Amino acid sequence: MASLIKDRSPSPQLDVEINLLRELLRDLERVRVGQHPGRRVLDDAPVLENWETTVRTEPCLTGIVHGHPRIRDRRTTITSQLWLLAPTLGYARTLSRFYALGEPAFAPEDRH
Repeated sequence: MASLIKDRSPSPQLDVEINLLRELLRDLERVRVGQHPGRRVLDDAPVLENWETTVRTEPCLTGIVHGHPRIRDRRTTITSQLWLLAPTLGYARTLSRFYALGEPAFAPEDRH
C-alpha cells in the first residue's frame, strides 16, 4: 500500500517498507552474482504447493505525462507501483521514479 505523506515531518511509518526493500535488494544482488539460496534457507521457507503465476492489482497513478524519459509528452500513462503520495507537497514516488504532481483529475471534495 502506498504511504500518504501529509507534510514535511519525518515518516517513521516507512521503516517496515524500507527494511523489506533492503532485504529484497540484498537477495537480488546475491542471485545476480550466482549466490542462490541454499538448503538451510529453503528448509526454513514456507512451502507453496499447487502454485501458479497470477496477477494482482497494485496502487498506481494514471495521468497525462510530460518530461518522462521514455514516454512522449501529453500521453496518458499508468505509473509503476505507487509507494508515496504527497499531494500537498506536490509529488509522488513510484517504484521507478518521482513524479511532480500537477492538477488532479478530480478535486478532493469531488471524490466520495
